[in-house]
Amino acid sequence: MRRVTFDLDVLRTFVTGMELGSFAKAAERLGRSTSAASAQLKKLEEQADTPIFRKAGRGLALTEAGETMLGYARRLIELNDEAASAIRDVELEGWVRLGLQEDFGEAVLPDVLGRFARAHPKVRIEARIGR
Repeated sequence: MRRVTFDLDVLRTFVTGMELGSFAKAAERLGRSTSAASAQLKKLEEQADTPIFRKAGRGLALTEAGETMLGYARRLIELNDEAASAIRDVELEGWVRLGLQEDFGEAVLPDVLGRFARAHPKVRIEARIGR
């Protein structure tokens, strides 16, 4: 059995389309063309190597495999978004110790260190200014 790696962008289109009840609306929300969304859904079926959709009147419905895929797709997207958020929200901590010449320390340092301190409140700064 071949190993499959599902594309998260494809899964996001799939889940969004199912939640909105329309892949055209999903494409619009995700900033894609309708034809790009359609190609992604075809790619999903190719990756899954099984039909995800079946015809239902003039629209599409999920097959049993599609229902299973939808549950996993939601979990994968949620885990991806959680991981992205966790690594973006890591706060710097610790110490920064600086030794600077007087002219630079007095002219530039207050503004730079002020911005840094506001951006990273858990970092303690020690600056020594000498001649």
